[in-house]
Amino acid sequence: MQDIEITKLENYGDTRGALYNIPDTDMQFLDKIQNIHFGKICPGSIRGNHYHYQSKEMLIIGYLDTWTLAWAKKDSDEISKKEFTESGAVLVKINEGVVHSVKNNGDKELEIIALSNRIFSKENPDTISRILLQ
Repeated sequence: MQDIEITKLENYGDTRGALYNIPDTDMQFLDKIQNIHFGKICPGSIRGNHYHYQSKEMLIIGYLDTWTLAWAKKDSDEISKKEFTESGAVLVKINEGVVHSVKNNGDKELEIIALSNRIFSKENPDTISRILLQ
């Protein structure tokens, strides 16, 4: 696998609303899920701008407007970016040591679910800050 892998998720929804499924083959990326957290990213806001030195992470991002994903190897000055528009959902698999950042460029909130193979600990964090997006 590359540093990150981005998969556009298929919408299986109907008139009740959108519905997305994460294939089992993608869930195996984490081996064992130790942490799940979820939230929203307000218009103009950024989450991430960090990397994890001991854990892998999967992001599930639901969107109704424009946003940007940026990533880089922790020791590299080369930054990759991908912009998303319209609406949908993506799965982003991120290896340890890969800096990642999500910026909401649109007018509607992004919904984000993050899964990790490491237990969250404020006393022993696994996050190193590095700014990719401002």
